[in-house]
Amino acid sequence: MTLVDIGRQVETVPYPGARAEQLEEVAGEVTALGRRAEVFTADVRNGEELQSAVRQTVGELGALDVLVAAAGIDSWGHAWELTDDQWQTMIDVNLTGVWQSAKAAAPPMISQGSGSMILIGSVLSHKHNPGFAHYTAAKHGVLGLTRSFALELAPHMIRVNSIDPTAVRTDMTLNQEFLGELSGKDTGTVDDAEERLRRWNAMPMLMVEPVDIANAALFLASDESRYITGVSLPVDLGALLK
Repeated sequence: MTLVDIGRQVETVPYPGARAEQLEEVAGEVTALGRRAEVFTADVRNGEELQSAVRQTVGELGALDVLVAAAGIDSWGHAWELTDDQWQTMIDVNLTGVWQSAKAAAPPMISQGSGSMILIGSVLSHKHNPGFAHYTAAKHGVLGLTRSFALELAPHMIRVNSIDPTAVRTDMTLNQEFLGELSGKDTGTVDDAEERLRRWNAMPMLMVEPVDIANAALFLASDESRYITGVSLPVDLGALLK
């Protein structure tokens, strides 16, 4: 397994970002399960860095069977009030970064005639919530990339699907800035944002857990889904029904 992350704060992101030591912590968890973990610090906006990570992965592990393109950021604001930097950084990370990841993974998968790419989208790949125009645009783009890569890579027996979650209980949502945005306060708590979170979903839950996304990724990575490609899989508590 190869773990790739920027490991530092990303400009325009108003909440604490990933830390370099988290990569090592996850690698330790993988090793404790008796598996091998390679760690690379890379920015998904930089195609050369991703291609280098892929080359080293194939060199060290012999193949690249699965890609999970999960890097993503959030920020918010009215569509007409977003700064140029907010817009550009969002598109660069949440859309171009996914393209760069899939672009880097495609050649070795084509060479071996197999592979599964799992791109992380969102319910906002399909609809919109106020305050997230740039995020929505990027995630709509991920849906388009999923379908494009799936169609073009199908002759090589490479499957490409997306997972489209509602809010997930991670640092991206469990921070005072995001919860304050949802609740209309300067900073907020989950209790403050509960009413708006409940309006998003059909099932009476506020968020899904990270393990729910991981389980969906495991399914799409496995032979249990060997003939599934070009699909967007909502893990969304029924949010897309509303």
